[in-house]
Amino acid sequence: MNHFIGLMVIIIMNAWLNEACKLNQIEVINNLPPGKILKVHCRSKNPDADLRVVELRNATVPRSFFFEEAIVYYKRREIFCLLSYQDTFENYQDIRVYRAAARYRCGQLRRWIAKKDGLYSTRSNNTPPGFVLPWLVRLPNNS
Repeated sequence: MNHFIGLMVIIIMNAWLNEACKLNQIEVINNLPPGKILKVHCRSKNPDADLRVVELRNATVPRSFFFEEAIVYYKRREIFCLLSYQDTFENYQDIRVYRAAARYRCGQLRRWIAKKDGLYSTRSNNTPPGFVLPWLVRLPNNS
């Protein structure tokens, strides 16, 4: 009887531990001056994939990418995004927006905000975004 109770405890604990894992989220927000279009091209390593290319025109509508964390061939998943907008010159930054941990994580948030002076980021809804990087400038005739 003790073995049966022990087995039931193990089954119940296993069911609780295997609850659905919330998807991780990368959120990109355009807080550039009115009329400026933020181009976003995200891609993933491990597995290698283009997530998509989008144009963000409206600062009140963030763009979210949802994904599952994956470890492929013992390599951590990394997601990079090329963010750019056209002013007098092209302003851009190619950044790693997400890197998987050594352990599987659920429900991670990476929020990136594009402003006139550069990129801001936060990992929580409870903390304000902090400055991360200034924009790089591509002059005309330089590709």
